[in-house]
Amino acid sequence: MPSRREVLTDQLEELRTDFEALWVALTHDPKKEARRERAWTIFAGVTSAVAGLAARKAAIRVWTVLTGEVPPSPYRQQRPQKTA
Repeated sequence: MPSRREVLTDQLEELRTDFEALWVALTHDPKKEARRERAWTIFAGVTSAVAGLAARKAAIRVWTVLTGEVPPSPYRQQRPQKTA
């Protein structure tokens, strides 16, 4: 059988969690939080896209400086060489 002190500790812990849940319910707007999460997702996506483009441009410049050639592009089609 639990002691009086253990019962009191358990009940106080339940009361604390209930107050925390009440505080969150009173101070947090779910719509505002959802809007904030969407804004963060959009911001992170745009930042990633811009960083990817910048990295590609930097890589092209470095390749050109190091080799003196235009870097190969996966989007350019290779023209077959004519044999005579």
